[in-house]
Amino acid sequence: MSSNPNSLPYFKIKPNKQELIVAKFLKRKFVPRIKEKFPQHYLIQSIPSKNLEFIKKFSKKYPYFLRLDIALYYPSINHQVLLKKIPEIYKKISGKPISKRFQKYLEKDIPEFLNKSPYKKGLSIGSFLSYVLGGIFLLDLDLKIYSVRYLSSNGVENPFLRYNDDYLIFCKNKSEIELLLKNIIIPKLKELDLEINHKKLKSGRFHQDKVDFIGFEFYAGHFRIKQEKIEEFRKKIKKITYLTKKKSKETTIKSLNNKILGFGHYYKFSSCKNDFQELDAFIRMRLRRYLLRQKELQPKEGNIILTNKYLQTIGLKSLLEIKEKFDKKFGKMKKQAKPILKKSRMSWDKLEEIGLKHKVNYLSKQIEQLTSLVKKANTRLSKIEKKLDKTKTSKKSSKKWFLFFKNLPR
Repeated sequence: MSSNPNSLPYFKIKPNKQELIVAKFLKRKFVPRIKEKFPQHYLIQSIPSKNLEFIKKFSKKYPYFLRLDIALYYPSINHQVLLKKIPEIYKKISGKPISKRFQKYLEKDIPEFLNKSPYKKGLSIGSFLSYVLGGIFLLDLDLKIYSVRYLSSNGVENPFLRYNDDYLIFCKNKSEIELLLKNIIIPKLKELDLEINHKKLKSGRFHQDKVDFIGFEFYAGHFRIKQEKIEEFRKKIKKITYLTKKKSKETTIKSLNNKILGFGHYYKFSSCKNDFQELDAFIRMRLRRYLLRQKELQPKEGNIILTNKYLQTIGLKSLLEIKEKFDKKFGKMKKQAKPILKKSRMSWDKLEEIGLKHKVNYLSKQIEQLTSLVKKANTRLSKIEKKLDKTKTSKKSSKKWFLFFKNLPR
């Protein structure tokens, strides 16, 4: 096998009960200490709304950002480095020695789990123990990023967000970004035998450059769903509603609802009304197509029978309903807490409406100008035509007089 981590594939292994016991033990040991230093860490809380609030809050104080992730993080983890780093990181965070039980797991259970890898490197996907080990392995880098102070930032610590190997670091200026990369991130990743994914490396300024993180896009103070995630969701819906699949109506609707509820509740915090409306229409279209084939109905008959209300009565969930319920609840809370913010705060849909109104006004003005020009052109043409008619009549009268005088007897 090649030593290059980019050539290593992802892999899965069957989990067992002992792995779950070890994972829970490690979480109990590390999470309370992580909570003291990084309350926003993904091992403690993975609620997207809190991460979005964190971005909104700190993007004002820290106008610049550094967005990075690690190239093939799970398959690239070196087992020897991981086993060495786990006790080191624990001592750094807690300041306590390792217990006998912890030592037993480090010497026996964790190496047994790591040896299941067919490449003698990397962590498996889908395992809870992999999830915990992957979170612990980069804690050394987390501590470095957060604690290092620069003269350029007036001694302010660098806040950041992380999910697995995805980082969003907040900075005061451009020089901080360069210093972080050169002096902290790249040397620390070399120590951990990891590499930055240069394709996804991005830096810029909040409210000017688009930032994507945990499936959301943050731009000009608003959050939207990443287009790739919408396309992934569409593909999942297509898979469920393939015409070749012969499943009952109830099972297809149940599997569709599982996808709708998961996607809807995750992305309901963003400005997504239009996206949800379009996706709802797409889901209904795919389900109608599937049910028509099952019932062997004609398309016209199907459109009459399989209405939106009928699909709702048979149990199909709606993304737009999830969003509207959330907005109503969220709106009431905001009214009670801060009623003044209602005027100043605008949703993405309202901003789009304002933009469309401006476009309509601009186009109407252009049409008015064009119509006035056409009217002017028509008046000029009518004047020219009148002049031509006058010249024609004058010519005819002159001819008549000429013939009259010519025919007179001399």
